[in-house]
Amino acid sequence: MPFVNEYVSYEDAEKYDLDNLWNKYDYCTILNMPELLNHYEVHQHAWCIDKEHGYWLFYCGFLRSENSVTGYPEPSDDEAFILHVNGQNIEFILSTYEIGTNDLYSRHYGWSIVSMSPSCLPNISREHLLTILKEALNVYKYNGIRDLEENAKTLIAFDF
Repeated sequence: MPFVNEYVSYEDAEKYDLDNLWNKYDYCTILNMPELLNHYEVHQHAWCIDKEHGYWLFYCGFLRSENSVTGYPEPSDDEAFILHVNGQNIEFILSTYEIGTNDLYSRHYGWSIVSMSPSCLPNISREHLLTILKEALNVYKYNGIRDLEENAKTLIAFDF
């Protein structure tokens, strides 16, 4: 079964501690989880999941850059994702770059890897983990289940 975008059940959100995963990485919003969920149309976490294999991809938000012109922390272009494979969380810090638009896609951008930790798992190579990540990101696209309309107009590429 391939990856699909879904809202996370309350039980799974608690089981995988998604509130704290989000709060650990996202430095650009004023509110923390779970309070932030009240500002979404659906008050649940969202992820991209492959139920057959037990893999999931969870978006944790934009990171903060300490290297700003103003001297104060500012949002960066780097985004945090957690890829859950074989019971292990792999942290990916990714950056996007604009490729352009065309008649079919109003959004066309690419993903590049800033960091990956850990870089492999027992019995799973880095290359296989990157393949799983690409499969998930190809479904997640722009904003997962929270913006399916925009996802339909999005084309993504990878430089890894």
